[in-house]
Amino acid sequence: MKKSVCAAVAALAVPLFADYVPAEWTIEKREQFAEQRFGIFIHWGLYACYAQGEWYLENAGLDEEAYSEMIGGFCPSKFDAREWVRTFKDAGARYVTITSRHHDGFSLWPTKADDGYNIANTPFKRDILGELAQACREEGLQLNFYYSLMDWHRPDYPSGNCRNARNTLKVRNEDYASYKRFMMAQIGELLDSYSPGCIWFDGEWDHFDRDRGGDFDWGFDEIFDLIHSKGALVANNNHKPIRPKEDIQLFERDLPGENTTGFSADQTVASGRPIEQCDVIQENVWGYRIAERAFRTPVQVVNMIVRAAAKDSNLLMNIGPQADGRLPSKAIEIMGEVGKWMKDNGDKIYGTRAGGVGDGKETVSTRKGGEIYVFTLSETEFPKIETKKSNR
Repeated sequence: MKKSVCAAVAALAVPLFADYVPAEWTIEKREQFAEQRFGIFIHWGLYACYAQGEWYLENAGLDEEAYSEMIGGFCPSKFDAREWVRTFKDAGARYVTITSRHHDGFSLWPTKADDGYNIANTPFKRDILGELAQACREEGLQLNFYYSLMDWHRPDYPSGNCRNARNTLKVRNEDYASYKRFMMAQIGELLDSYSPGCIWFDGEWDHFDRDRGGDFDWGFDEIFDLIHSKGALVANNNHKPIRPKEDIQLFERDLPGENTTGFSADQTVASGRPIEQCDVIQENVWGYRIAERAFRTPVQVVNMIVRAAAKDSNLLMNIGPQADGRLPSKAIEIMGEVGKWMKDNGDKIYGTRAGGVGDGKETVSTRKGGEIYVFTLSETEFPKIETKKSNR
């Protein structure tokens, strides 16, 4: 008999974190998230205009003020939210996570909380998040928002480990209390305006929090409580052990517990929490980079979905859209082939748990109800699947 994630979380909540017991709705949403198993990640913002990846401002040593002037050139005239979402749905994805605001500080919605560094002040002007939220509702996909804790643009953000862009700012009034008020206002807008399923944080590693042995206090309790008060889940890509109020454990470019990329050396898999592995379709970059020609093959993407599910994990596969608003044609082609496989075999992925059969390399498995699905993996062909009876 299948043991639900909810039951596992409920049983482990008190021993894991004696001072925090998640609300019933939180446990239910965690399980719903885990059952989706496959989502699409979108890294998109002002950096797409440069077509050099999402870290171009910092890594290239650009002047932040000059970089920010591209706000006058961001006009993705070929952006079609419905076309994006249909592509994702046809690929077999059950949810979408998009960068509402990345480290460069540019916001993809007409926020009232910032200094005007947002989509409303571009030639495009349209509310990208609003259009995507509507398209996801129409197609039945969950929408989540990535939100950067770190900021290379705002004067009040306290400079941390990443300093190249911030060292070019002419004015810096570093005041975390001010910056946190800004973040809380923006997060509140996202929650109230678009009702996302999850807020997905990144950038905490720019400062080490006190509970990680550092001297910085992000004030996560207040931030997480705000999100929970609006009925959304919390995820935090900090490459560290999960905190009590974080609902989803994230592994960047790695399967849970394997640490092949070096991002998760300090992470242990937390029992009773849904898990998500995020990775890239255009190799080595999250935002679109025009010179990067290496894309994963459809077989590689399917193998990643299968391996993740066999580890009790979702796979969040990233696509970086072009500056004109179109998804790279190669990514569309790959996702089309993935979708064909998922249409025929998705029942062996969605809503499953780790099967516990196989060597974990060439052979992995999932289970659902009274059946175990054993996948034999190849680098050149889609997985071969054998169905066995489960004694559980």
